[in-house]
Amino acid sequence: SEIVVEERLYGEELSVLAFCDGEHAVLMPPAQDHKRVFDGDKGKNTGGMGAYAPAPMGMNDKLREEIHATCVNRTLAAA
Repeated sequence: SEIVVEERLYGEELSVLAFCDGEHAVLMPPAQDHKRVFDGDKGKNTGGMGAYAPAPMGMNDKLREEIHATCVNRTLAAA
């Protein structure tokens, strides 16, 4: 068997989806999913309960441009 060890990342996370026509993409507002039942990451994981948007932490123009350039545009170029 194989074990994969990854670095743990701390902090907020965002999900960013886009509407694409095969050549162009328009980002939707960033979303976050529900994590733990209680504040402070206490309680069971609530996976599958859904997400909310726009995410309260928001997304500034610099981050939006970086996501568009490094993720979305590269995916469109590879399609």
